[in-house]
Amino acid sequence: MKIERISIDSRVLGGNVLAIQDFDPAADFAAFERGYIADYAPVYVSAKIPLERISQVHALESAGFQLAECQIRSTIKLRKSYDVSTFPYDFERVVREEDLGGVLDIAATTFVHDRFTADRAIDPAASGARYRGYVRQSFVSPDEAVYRLIDREGRTLAFKTHRYVSGTEVLFLLGGVHADYKNLGLGLINEYFEFNELIRKGIRKGITHISAANYPVFNLEIAQLGFRVLTTFAVMRKTYSRGLGGNG
Repeated sequence: MKIERISIDSRVLGGNVLAIQDFDPAADFAAFERGYIADYAPVYVSAKIPLERISQVHALESAGFQLAECQIRSTIKLRKSYDVSTFPYDFERVVREEDLGGVLDIAATTFVHDRFTADRAIDPAASGARYRGYVRQSFVSPDEAVYRLIDREGRTLAFKTHRYVSGTEVLFLLGGVHADYKNLGLGLINEYFEFNELIRKGIRKGITHISAANYPVFNLEIAQLGFRVLTTFAVMRKTYSRGLGGNG
């Protein structure tokens, strides 16, 4: 087992946030926990366990961890472009700071199914601050990109972010629609534009992770766009401090 410090989440929650990698139920977890507490004094620690390994979930429960969410990893092969010529929108990469504000505003308000929002141990403001941080990271990282869907007046209606894993594969990160324009089909249109852009760049495969509680996105990606489920996870978490969140 090993520990990874999550820098954006740590800043948002006001203390070290850690993720356990390669959880080993046969190891002395109590000693491992004492070690990461001594090294990091964490406020929040999580672990992602494939759902078929229920004994590992139980082992973490015995150590004081609780279920935060179920997460789905899925994939899609990008084979065809979509006709978007009739839509009165443009899809552009955000490369200027002055164009990022509208995207950050959506990121701060659009997500309601994530594990930070659902967690009563975490300040409700933390979720929006967290997603703003991840969008900004995509804006400055050389292997990530931020795109926005805009109308003819230049208003930001939706956004997408992704990370280039290789010359032919991406990891889909975040996507959201402005609260004033939800339930108008823009989520699907946003995906069409992103797929077209990626295909033009030679990308042929995408991977994504979503919360199983996010039914609209689940149905959009699996039922309408043809994503295929690869793995499902139980995301377990333990808090070491009260009143987490809200910074950033």
